[in-house]
Amino acid sequence: MDTFHRTGAGLLFYVVGVMALMILSFLLFEQDVQSFVTSTITFLSEKAPAGFWLISLFIIVLLTFDIVLPIPSSLVAMFAVASLGPLWGALNISIGLILSCCIGYWLGVRSDRLLGARWLSHRERQKARRLAGQLGSSTLVVMRGVPVLAETSVIAAGMIQYPFGKFLLMTSLANIGLATAYAYVGTYASVQDPFLLVVAGSIAVPALGWMLKWIWQQLADSASVSDAESDAASGEIQTIKAAFSVQHQYPVCFTRHVFARNNSDLLTILLRSRMNSGEDVLSLGCVLIVDQGVIDGNPEVLDEATQYFSQHQQYIHMMAEPFVVQGGEAIKQPEQLDILYRYLQRHQVDRHNMVIAMGGGALLDTVGYVCATFHRGIKLLRMPSTVLAQNDAGVGVKNGINAYGSKNLIGTFCPPFAVLNDLALLNTLPQRDKRAGLAEAVKVAAIRSAGFFQWLEQHVPALNAFDSRVTQHAIARCAELHIQQITQGGDPFETGNIRPLDYGHWAAHKLESLTQYDVRHGEAVAIGMALDAYYASEAGMLSRYDLRRLTGLLEKLGFTLWHPALDLCDQNGQPLIFEGLEEFRQHLGGQLCITLLTAIGTDDEVHDIDTGRLLFALRSLKQFHQPAEKQDEDQPRWQEVG
Repeated sequence: MDTFHRTGAGLLFYVVGVMALMILSFLLFEQDVQSFVTSTITFLSEKAPAGFWLISLFIIVLLTFDIVLPIPSSLVAMFAVASLGPLWGALNISIGLILSCCIGYWLGVRSDRLLGARWLSHRERQKARRLAGQLGSSTLVVMRGVPVLAETSVIAAGMIQYPFGKFLLMTSLANIGLATAYAYVGTYASVQDPFLLVVAGSIAVPALGWMLKWIWQQLADSASVSDAESDAASGEIQTIKAAFSVQHQYPVCFTRHVFARNNSDLLTILLRSRMNSGEDVLSLGCVLIVDQGVIDGNPEVLDEATQYFSQHQQYIHMMAEPFVVQGGEAIKQPEQLDILYRYLQRHQVDRHNMVIAMGGGALLDTVGYVCATFHRGIKLLRMPSTVLAQNDAGVGVKNGINAYGSKNLIGTFCPPFAVLNDLALLNTLPQRDKRAGLAEAVKVAAIRSAGFFQWLEQHVPALNAFDSRVTQHAIARCAELHIQQITQGGDPFETGNIRPLDYGHWAAHKLESLTQYDVRHGEAVAIGMALDAYYASEAGMLSRYDLRRLTGLLEKLGFTLWHPALDLCDQNGQPLIFEGLEEFRQHLGGQLCITLLTAIGTDDEVHDIDTGRLLFALRSLKQFHQPAEKQDEDQPRWQEVG
């Protein structure tokens, strides 16, 4: 309660100070601003044949800058009414203020990218978000009448992504009320002192709004206390609503030779963890979990890591010897969790330490799930070691393991502390794994960026040769589009059914399980995308030209778009791959939602799949993309399995 009173007193002094500055600014600049606006209006009226509309446009443009120039916009509002009359003046004021609210909201949404670490530290942004989290509908309405706080409120609404529809409704009502007040006061501007009228319009009216809000809040609090006492006396259950928002932010960095003595990227990220904890810790404790595949391709990596931590032990230190585990789908089994949990417990890893996971997507998924659940969440730094992990699996917020015959059946949504992509780790990958990772680049380009898709088409030879510059750009652009979908798609934790990043995955996951994961994830996704593209074309959603572009790019990158497992059928003659639809529906929570291309770079969601068309699409896929040495001379036969 003391904190509340201190905060309220501080806010009161702040508002009074702002009002004092406004009055001073009016005293100093009123005549200049008035002369400028008057002369401009006169000039436009005399020179332009459509002076009325130019005057309106001029006023709207000035009011649009209400976000950065609140005091001049108040004067312009008064002159709008004086020049155009109460009705048209109020209309222009309303439009200008509504536009300014939308701009302020957009600035709030884009605050991280527009300001960045150069202007605001991470801690300052977190403090701003906590303040913004207290924003409510009544606050949003009342603050529109208070200069400076008006701009702060709409920017704060954007920062916490306040529901835009509700935001627009609340601010529009408040702005119309303000415009009405300005129209009433400005009507007399020709016979009264404009300075006093502007002060009354921009201070007295909002002050009245604050007072009404305070009275309303006191009445509401009294009513809620009375209701609670009444409920307690009657034995009824009282409902308390808890609402809060949590902001997530993590960097995705690119580097080379992360453990080189002169490379400070990892050290910088780990030191940021120590500083953000706010504790006086001498050295941050870390454990390193490494994929066996990384060791096979880079035998020296463990020695380099040990030397790196020894070099910087004043700031970071290893709490145990690096733990090497088998990567791939073998790690994504429930029995592997116990091994990892015991490792963390044995070395007393807690929430103030850092787990560094270095490996492919399967290892990152599993270690991510372990970190999300151990001590209810410990910090994880991902170091993806494959193309697929660096451009897709390693940069998102999903973690999970396979169970009961289903891929990623058990898992969590938990963002990592940071992602550090070491591009040098990719040099020793087998060609098959290098190629498999490019499927995700094709996927995200197909659904989100026609320009990136065209770039991939133009650089096929360099991508097949794994040219370092071209590959780095492909990975970085893919990761950027992936993160853009997560952060701006409106559903980062997939509470709804729309999953555009799972394009081609319903068939891919089933194909992986049908082949006992002999087919790489990227290879399965390529086949899944091709199958869905044939279905979309058959359904009239996708042109044959775009279908050929998609399948052509995949084949030029070296993907085979048919596998014998697609021939397998159940006892009723239905292809087993179709079972992936039902499994995907269950994964979505009951309603099927499949992403299909409508053109390169755009997609749409469908909730029903015609199995007849899908069967035709599957046969077309086999007809046009089965390897020549495996094609039968007769009509394709469907193998039945019991």
